[in-house]
Amino acid sequence: MKYGSWKVGVVALLLAFAVACGNNTGNNGVASSSPSPAVEPSSEPTNNEADKETEKPAESLVDESKLNELLAQFENQSPSKAVTLSVAITELFDAIGVAPVGVPTSSSTLPAAFDSVPRVGSSHQPDVEAIAGLQPDVILGPASIKENLDKQFAAAKLPTAYLPADSLDELKLSLTALGRLFQKEDAAKAYIEKFNADEKEAIAAVEGKEAPSVLILFGSVESLMFMNENTFVGSLVKNLGGVNVVSDVLKLTETYTPLDMESIVEANPDIILLVAHGDPNAVSKKFEEDVKNSGAWEKLNAFKNGKLQALDYGLFGIASLPKAVAAYNGLAGIMYE
Repeated sequence: MKYGSWKVGVVALLLAFAVACGNNTGNNGVASSSPSPAVEPSSEPTNNEADKETEKPAESLVDESKLNELLAQFENQSPSKAVTLSVAITELFDAIGVAPVGVPTSSSTLPAAFDSVPRVGSSHQPDVEAIAGLQPDVILGPASIKENLDKQFAAAKLPTAYLPADSLDELKLSLTALGRLFQKEDAAKAYIEKFNADEKEAIAAVEGKEAPSVLILFGSVESLMFMNENTFVGSLVKNLGGVNVVSDVLKLTETYTPLDMESIVEANPDIILLVAHGDPNAVSKKFEEDVKNSGAWEKLNAFKNGKLQALDYGLFGIASLPKAVAAYNGLAGIMYE
């Protein structure tokens, strides 16, 4: 595959759509205990040994090492005034009942609890002067565009920190970090546990069904990108049992990779999902024209079976824990109908 000089294009696309995404996925894990020294076998276990047999490692809702990495940014200080620069992160504040002093300007709906909170510009074009006027202890932005935001805030010497907020695991990790940071650990844990239960129910509804192969595209009429499993829609597809051809067939490790028609033909997905910023019908039409012009139309199962689906940007366009269960149910209908 030929990608050329594409990384600048990836950054530009992420900034243009203000997508709060990251390149790494935090995985749920189980804390393991230290290995015990070997002992001579006994025909009857002692009381201590019987206790050990019934003990189970404590379950961790997130990866503790990654959590500590995030918290290290704050140097053990709990901020009293925070500004958020992404919708996803703002929703996490609402989940634990903490109000920022500034929230992003966005066409997406923010939590009603923050209706009176000042808007401070978008993640790709923050109002630095307005933010400085709020005198925040920290400005929290999406980790995916850290470099760009650092450049904008460096001159004003404003304090920044960054949270991953794209895939579901990243959202859970960042929510746990905020809970610990603001002494709202119980609220964060309760939210995640409730979400995990709802998520389990949504996934159970498709268990045993034949899993389709899925290609996820993100972008506009001007530019489309492959999305791997380390994204919001990618993690939904994976958890619903789908085969993400970008990760599993093409073996692409970058979160976003420029569209390559030869790769689409090689992967030959059963379903093509389109996360379109702007007019989804126009983006779908342009993509269909490109596929036809390339001669790939007749080779692709997705087109033979009428399985090119533009997703609702309001539900799938921005990573969101509050919307994830609805997104699961909607996507399950597309993948397994």
